[in-house]
Amino acid sequence: MNFDFTEKQQRIAEQAKNIALKLDLDDVIQRDLAGTFSKPLFRQLINQGVGKWLLPKSMKGDDLNALELTAGIESLAEHCEDSGLIFALSAHLCACVHPIRAFASPEQQTHWLPKITSEAWVGAHAITEPQAGSDIYAMTTNAQKSDEGYVLNGHKDYITNAPVADFIVVHLRTQDRGNYFDYSTFILHSHEYGVALAKTPHNKSGLRTTAMGDIRFNDCQVPEDALIGRLGAGAPIFQVSMEWERVCLFALYLGQMKRQLQKTAQYVSQRQQFNAPLSSYQAVQHQLCDMYLNYESSRLLLYKAAWALDKGDISGVASSLAKITISESAISNGQTAVQLHGAQGVISGDIERMLRDAMPSAIFSGTSNVLKNNISTALIKRLKAQWI
Repeated sequence: MNFDFTEKQQRIAEQAKNIALKLDLDDVIQRDLAGTFSKPLFRQLINQGVGKWLLPKSMKGDDLNALELTAGIESLAEHCEDSGLIFALSAHLCACVHPIRAFASPEQQTHWLPKITSEAWVGAHAITEPQAGSDIYAMTTNAQKSDEGYVLNGHKDYITNAPVADFIVVHLRTQDRGNYFDYSTFILHSHEYGVALAKTPHNKSGLRTTAMGDIRFNDCQVPEDALIGRLGAGAPIFQVSMEWERVCLFALYLGQMKRQLQKTAQYVSQRQQFNAPLSSYQAVQHQLCDMYLNYESSRLLLYKAAWALDKGDISGVASSLAKITISESAISNGQTAVQLHGAQGVISGDIERMLRDAMPSAIFSGTSNVLKNNISTALIKRLKAQWI
């Protein structure tokens, strides 16, 4: 078993580091307080090479797999203090660009992917509804067949990037037969067909530099070619999108935890109390050790999940184990970092912001409780089949 990065993973991680270090983040505290997403910084990330990461090789892209994308996002988040920006980018890549790469027709890929890259368009992945969060198959927003294509009605809530989106990948109910094939996936321009985007982002406690909002569809007539894949194929498209999101997007918390650990270790080594550095006290040493243990455990599980995803495993077990562990670790490490920094930890800045940015991780992409239910169900089946 080889834990070393491949040459390509190393290249992508180094590229991500160089891109992140060129970002001007002098106003990140102000943007965080104001809850402002930076389209110029997003455009800079895309234009300096990130936009090619998921492009097919036929379009002169890098065509990254899950392991490679995970390495890139982890490195971006380690060297960029704007976790909300990296979150917005990762949601765009994992839940919007990847489904087009994996499931769209060649004609759709040719139409959408070059424009998304060259114009630095922001994508929104619309799935959640007021009564369809963890119970996603309770969705009521629908698409009805018409002579010109499909008519969309309903609303999606709490959608990442919605207020700033240029295009939307949306999952809709197209049948009502009570089975897996009741749902379909569409792609459309966000400023056409009468789609209404929330103009004001939600005022969140964490990830404030990511714009989150609602989307309304009121008799929106979209063309036939807005459908991705076959009618009724939305559930497996959603399932794969969630796997990529739970794995690759959560690499941002690995990068954040590593940055946090470096800053905390430096602070406790320099901060003097009772004529000795904080790092000389056993209680502090143990807390620092726990932070490192959380980071390493999370990293092992996440890269194993990325490896499994590249092998074709979309069962959700590996990704859910990684997602739960990273969520709990990011929150725990955030609390410890704030405590070890004392008053400096609660003053506006990267340390307190990392804790706030970690809090939503146990909710989006499947709450920890729901994922534990799913893991337990799969575990019992595997035990009965003597698969473990």
